[in-house]
Amino acid sequence: MTRRLLIVFALVCALAAGPAAGIAAAAAGGSAAAAIADCSANDRLTQHYSSATLTAALAQLPADLREYSDCYDVIEKQLFAQLGKSSSAGSGGGSSSSGSVLPTWLLIVIVLLALAALTFGALAIRNRRAQQGGGQEGGPGGPDDQGAAGGPGPDDPGASGGSEPGSPG
Repeated sequence: MTRRLLIVFALVCALAAGPAAGIAAAAAGGSAAAAIADCSANDRLTQHYSSATLTAALAQLPADLREYSDCYDVIEKQLFAQLGKSSSAGSGGGSSSSGSVLPTWLLIVIVLLALAALTFGALAIRNRRAQQGGGQEGGPGGPDDQGAAGGPGPDDPGASGGSEPGSPG
């Protein structure tokens, strides 16, 4: 009878230890899914999670939350604060993301498109000026008009005398 009672007592303790271990683990650091759910629901961490849990949460963070929420930054900031690698030892109360809203590849594409537009615009302006100036080559100020440029023309009296301008020739 005592042996049977001892076995029952051991089984009760073992069954009680299972949920107690889970409760202790949750109190000590929770799970990565709990940290992700906490951040996505509150836009900050309202509970304390262990460094291992936060690292696992960063690794398991779904792509949509990583892209469209501040959860990655919030969890990372809390992890750095716990590890002592962050200058601000806040509790992850908000996001201070210094990154851009747009992905890097999209910024590169936008810059390349802007440079291409500027290049083609400059070429179009250059071609238009060349077409407009092409028909006026023999007009005033052209290379054939010496009088307009200030040089001596064929009717200039000082051109044939060889003397200095302004002296009688």
